[in-house]
Formats: sequence, C-alpha cells, structure tokens
Amino acid sequence: MLAPFIPTPEEVIKEMLSCANAGRNDILIDLGSGDGRILKIAKMYFHVKLVIGVELNKVLCKESKSEDVEIICGDLLSLSEVLIPRATIITIYLSPRSNKLLEDIILKIGKSGLKIISHDFEFSKLSLEKIKKIKAMGLLGLTEHTIYCYKL
Repeated sequence: MLAPFIPTPEEVIKEMLSCANAGRNDILIDLGSGDGRILKIAKMYFHVKLVIGVELNKVLCKESKSEDVEIICGDLLSLSEVLIPRATIITIYLSPRSNKLLEDIILKIGKSGLKIISHDFEFSKLSLEKIKKIKAMGLLGLTEHTIYCYKL
C-alpha cells in the first residue's frame, strides 16, 4: 500500500480540477482513486471525456464503480507506464514516498502538457505552475489543504 485512504472533501476536489482547467477533451487518471469521488466529480461537474481510477483496495474498487467511471483494481506503479501516456490530467493524493516513486515515471513517459495535480504532497522535480490553499471539512474537522498544480 502506497498510502491509506483518506477521503478528499468535495470543495478540494473542485479546486484541484479547476487548477487543471479540466474539461470535455480531457482524460483524467486518478492514481489511488479510493472511493472514486474525484472521478465522479470530474464527470459530473467538469464533463471530463474519460475518467480512469487506479485503486489497490478491492473494497474501494467495488464501492467506486459506476457507469460513468472506469476503475482498474490493481497496483498503480505497475499500471502507470500503460496509463500515464494516455492522460491529460493526473490527480494524486498519496504520500511523499509515493510521489517520489511516481515522479521519475511521470517525467519519463508523461506527454508534454500533462497536468499533475497533487493534494497536500509536493513533487520535487516537476514544474510547479501554482499552489492553492483551501480550508475544508474532512475526517479531522476543518483543516487546510494544499493543492500543487504541475505541468510537463
């Protein structure tokens, strides 16, 4: 497991997708998609063309399935080389260790213009476009969330 499941509040998801300027022509891949909430909001509010989630936890995979989203239940590190080249947007809420493991893969196979949006954890080598801070209610009450917006 690269990170525990911690649900991202809806307000934070909307800010993440706004940061990516998500829209009808995008293919969004959520690495560590949990219950699929980022994917569902991307489809419902941003009308993203294709949303794909990668999740290791079988219970969360089952919970996140719906008509509008594609869920791949498996290891995101082994699947990333197949999925990342397809994406126009990648969303991530994992951990500093996980981001470090993914960063070189993203740099190696991500296409120019790829937007990477990370919730709370930075990448050290990616080109940072902007940082957004937002307060939202979550599991621990009202907390501040940081959204890192990168672009290749």
